[in-house]
Amino acid sequence: MKLLLLAGACALLAAGCESMSQKIDASRQERCHKADWAMVGERDGVEGATAMAERYAHICGDLYNGTAYKEGLQKGMARRPRPPV
Repeated sequence: MKLLLLAGACALLAAGCESMSQKIDASRQERCHKADWAMVGERDGVEGATAMAERYAHICGDLYNGTAYKEGLQKGMARRPRPPV
């Protein structure tokens, strides 16, 4: 009886995890689709986060616009404050 309850609980947990995974993937794809890649690049450039392009490409796949991102990154890097010498 305990084994049956344990198996049922595991099945419910697995189904819940699958549902949550699908929701996360859908949310990620929506954010990738709506992203203004030039603005994302500019923000990263200002913040000095220059190694994010590969991560965005991996996460967003074909929805990632590398050209717009790199143009924004250059603009952001130009605006980045320079430390005093």
